[in-house]
Amino acid sequence: MAKIGRNEPCPCGSGKKYKKCCLGKETHSRVLPGFAEQPQARLDSPAASVGISPYVVAKLFEDSKQFAQMKRLEPERARRFWTPRNVAALDTEEILARLRKLDVDASREAYLALAEGRASAWEVSGQWRAAINSPLTRYSDDFLGLAACELWKRYRSEYPSIEMLDDAMQEGYRLAMAGEEARACDCWLSVWETIRPRLGPEMRTAHSAAVVFDGTQSLYNWVQDFMIRLHNAGLAERRYVEAGVRLCEEVLAHFPDEDELFVINFRAQLGEFYFMAAEHEQGKRVFSELIRDHPDRAIGYAQLAGLLGYGPTPNSGPIDLQFAQELLERALARPVSDAADYDLDARLADLREHALKCHDCPISPDSQDTERATRTIRS
Repeated sequence: MAKIGRNEPCPCGSGKKYKKCCLGKETHSRVLPGFAEQPQARLDSPAASVGISPYVVAKLFEDSKQFAQMKRLEPERARRFWTPRNVAALDTEEILARLRKLDVDASREAYLALAEGRASAWEVSGQWRAAINSPLTRYSDDFLGLAACELWKRYRSEYPSIEMLDDAMQEGYRLAMAGEEARACDCWLSVWETIRPRLGPEMRTAHSAAVVFDGTQSLYNWVQDFMIRLHNAGLAERRYVEAGVRLCEEVLAHFPDEDELFVINFRAQLGEFYFMAAEHEQGKRVFSELIRDHPDRAIGYAQLAGLLGYGPTPNSGPIDLQFAQELLERALARPVSDAADYDLDARLADLREHALKCHDCPISPDSQDTERATRTIRS
């Protein structure tokens, strides 16, 4: 199939058309509108009240219009604020010296002892706060958290913190929005390879895995965005198709109790990745099982019909036009509950017109196998 079309069902699983849902959105951000526009707030206090990590708050503040305006109009005031970038600009000895003034021992040995068993660098700063007897200014308090995040990068980079993963995840979004799908996928593959081994067997939904990752994006939204980007990159390079198969299989294995739309969405995309990899029988099996389990939902019929009728990539031809039409006819005759959301009438009309144009095309050898798949779906 081609890149996600404007009139295709949105891959986020909402049931809406892509153009009316996620098209043009840079992220599925959980950040509340206007939240980053509170530079007077301490970085750690509002975060707890709205469920956003203080590190994310710090990044939002650093890039906010209000902070940019403060730097223009009140430069002296702006210089008092610590942000991720100005802490990162300090050399290690200067960070340690500033922390010593707050009675914090942040030497490598002391830091690694506090970081053992933790996934978040900001949690290390929490241990520092607990041991400090004197009151902290708002600026010193912010510095503690941001210094802990920066030192993790320098002391423990082989085990990326949640904050480091968030930075990498956002870099992937930046690359994707710049049209660099392959580089975004490479970035996100590293993020997923770090997150995946940290998922415990008790984390049966993406939402329950917040202890492993909780950043600017929720894990729930990000893996769906990742799936879309792998699909688009896979149109040019097969290795991203193979990565897409692995991602879908791993997500489905790790999060079997996630909400129904999420699971259905990943099952359908797994089937499409198999078709893109020319593993048509595997793809048919996935869609057959999806239709069997959800006979009143359009997604299985619609996506399989599109793959069989047009081929899995822009340069591939139809696989079985007759069966593709039968699938849509069956969905409309049932009728499925969301036929209108998927424009099944229009899809069927387009497919019939396409079939007329292709009437001289030879039937793919896959058609015999498709007939067996037909019997499986009907049973």
